[in-house]
Amino acid sequence: MTKPDVLSELDHILAGGDIASSPWDPSADPGSADGVSRYQPDYEMLERLLAVPIEQGHAAKQQSGRLAKSLDAYVAYELRRAGFPESAVFPRAQIPRVFPAEFAQLEEHLHELVSAMTTHETKTGERLKPATVRKALVRLRNSLPGTSNSEVLGRFYVKQVDVVVSDWRRGPDVLVSGKSMLSSYRNNLKNRYEEAIGEAYNLRDRYPLAAMGYAYIVRSNIFEEEGALELLRDLLVRLRRPDGPFDATMLLLGEWTGDPPKLVGVDDPASTLSVSRFFEDLLSAVMDNTPVTVHQEIRLRKEGERLGGMPPSDEATPESGEGRG
Repeated sequence: MTKPDVLSELDHILAGGDIASSPWDPSADPGSADGVSRYQPDYEMLERLLAVPIEQGHAAKQQSGRLAKSLDAYVAYELRRAGFPESAVFPRAQIPRVFPAEFAQLEEHLHELVSAMTTHETKTGERLKPATVRKALVRLRNSLPGTSNSEVLGRFYVKQVDVVVSDWRRGPDVLVSGKSMLSSYRNNLKNRYEEAIGEAYNLRDRYPLAAMGYAYIVRSNIFEEEGALELLRDLLVRLRRPDGPFDATMLLLGEWTGDPPKLVGVDDPASTLSVSRFFEDLLSAVMDNTPVTVHQEIRLRKEGERLGGMPPSDEATPESGEGRG
C-alpha cells in the first residue's frame, strides 16, 4: 500500500512563501568585526509548518515522524529562498517530491498541455480524437520519473536523506538530516550521536565536497530532565566541523500546550546552533566547495553584484541543456 503524502498538507502554506527575495540582511552584522551579513530565516513560515502536525496531534508520539517531516519541508523552503533552483531541491513543494531537475520544463509543458486539453474538452463537451492520442498524452505525463523519497548511495549503503539538493552532473550539493526528539532525551542521546556519525561518514566518504547539515527539534519538556538540553547542545556542536563531519548543525525548541495541542512558539535556544548560523554555515560550504561559475544565484543573493560582473555560468540552461561559455 502506498503511504499517504503527508507533505501535501503543507503545500498551500509553502505556496505563500517568498522565495524570490534575498534572505540575507544587507546591513552588516553589528556583532561581526568584518561586517559579514547575516542570514534572515523566515520564522513565521517555520512556525506555520510545525504547527500543522502539532495541532493535529501528531507530535504526541516520537514514532509518528510528522514533526520531522515539517522540519524537512522548512529546510527545503529556506534552500529555495537562498537561491537554489526550485526543481533541484527535494522534497519539492509538490508531488512527486523527488523529480529529476533536468525534466522540470518537460513536466511543466506536459501539465500545461493536459490542462489545455481538459479545458477544451470541458468547453466543447467532446473528447479529443483519436482516443489513442489522448491516452498516450496522459500516459506520458503519468510516466514521468519521480519518487516520494530521496535515496542516496553512500559508501556502505543506500541512505534515505531528508533534504537534498542535487544535479545530474555534480551529484549531491547539499545533504541535510532532520530529526525530532520529544521525550526520554538523556536515554536517547548516545544512540542518536552514534546514528549521526554513521550516517554522516557513509555519505561523506562518497561525497566529500557535499555540504552536510543536521537539523534537530525538541520539545520544551526537555527542561524536565536536568542537563538534557546542555548535553544535546554539546553533542550538536561536536558533530559540526572542524571536529565533526557536518558543515552545519541546528537546534530548535518547540513549545505547545493544551488538549487539543496548540503551538506556543519555536525558539533556537543556543546561538551557536541557531537557524541563521545553520544556513550561513551550510551555504558557505556550498560556495567554498564550488567555483564561482556555479551557484551564482546564491552568491548574488548573499553578496550582490560583483565588480566587473560575474563570469559565464557553468550551470546547465533549460534552453540548451549545456553550460554557458
